[in-house]
Amino acid sequence: MSTYVRLRVAAESYAMPIEHVLEVADLGDVTPVPRSRPEVLGVRSLRGQILPVVDLARLLGIPRPAPASRLVITEVGGQRAGFAIDDVAWVGELGDLAEETESALLVGATLADGDLTGVVDLPQIFDQLSRAPQ
Repeated sequence: MSTYVRLRVAAESYAMPIEHVLEVADLGDVTPVPRSRPEVLGVRSLRGQILPVVDLARLLGIPRPAPASRLVITEVGGQRAGFAIDDVAWVGELGDLAEETESALLVGATLADGDLTGVVDLPQIFDQLSRAPQ
């Protein structure tokens, strides 16, 4: 079993491996960046560092009924980004990934407290975000 940060994104449950999560903060003031990818909300200064802010719901193709309020700051391979989310449910272990997913941005899914929880593939997301939009 591995340790994850379980998140709420719109009405869905997702998890990120804790080794990639640096902190969780309020979304704060995000400055839009002209001609950026549609899922990039903009940038935010956090303790003197400028971070790109990505709407995780839009990236995963989930309709969002209300604006995000939280930001999970992640790091993969020396790159950092903040992902706009709705809330953090808990930090803890998840069972084995028993379900396959159709999304290339998830490594799999598992049941956690009765919710199907998709496990986010952060290296894949960072790779996708670094490529030019199609």
